[in-house]
Amino acid sequence: MRRVDFNRDWTCRCLTRDEPAVPVTLPHDAMRTERRVSTSLGEGNIGWFEGGDYEYRKTFTLPAELTDKTLLLEFEGVYRNAEVWVNGEKALYRPYGYTNFYVSLNEYLRGGENELRVIARNADQPNSRWYSGTGIYRPVWLWTAGEKYIPVNGVKIDTLSVDPAIVRVRVETSEPGDVRVEILDGEIGRRRERVRSSLRSPARSSGAWIRRTSTPPV
Repeated sequence: MRRVDFNRDWTCRCLTRDEPAVPVTLPHDAMRTERRVSTSLGEGNIGWFEGGDYEYRKTFTLPAELTDKTLLLEFEGVYRNAEVWVNGEKALYRPYGYTNFYVSLNEYLRGGENELRVIARNADQPNSRWYSGTGIYRPVWLWTAGEKYIPVNGVKIDTLSVDPAIVRVRVETSEPGDVRVEILDGEIGRRRERVRSSLRSPARSSGAWIRRTSTPPV
């Protein structure tokens, strides 16, 4: 899958106080815009900031070349209890706030202009023993792929032995078919081994054990 920067042209507004939306570029920590008050429920753990719930919005038009692609949105971090809405439909709820997550977009998108809303809830203080920040505090990426693809993090490599050099390569795919794995030798880029493995069902892993021998590169 290919990754596209999705961090520009957002707005952010506070839902717990009467404040206007402001343009932001992600990543963004909304807590840093708050007042420090002695009545902060999070107290010193969050630097005496007020805490609050925030809404992020982004409108975008899907390019023609992406209309028939598989589209996946990755949020590296939203604090906290994130709700993701696409064109008025709730696409995902993500509790907690310190791990990344993915949203499949295809069933929600339409031709022309699309609207994305992300709500981050952090008014229920106290909820952290240290400064957490609020909002979409890490980057957002749009992942694109064709009908058949290797998912994000779909390739996993295990070192089974150093001497002799043996690695295990596991590949997850969206559709059944053949997977070709090539092992390159250092920065030179010479191909050392090539293995082809067939997958009989989608979303399964193809495992290949590759042992380096004294035979010349293929």
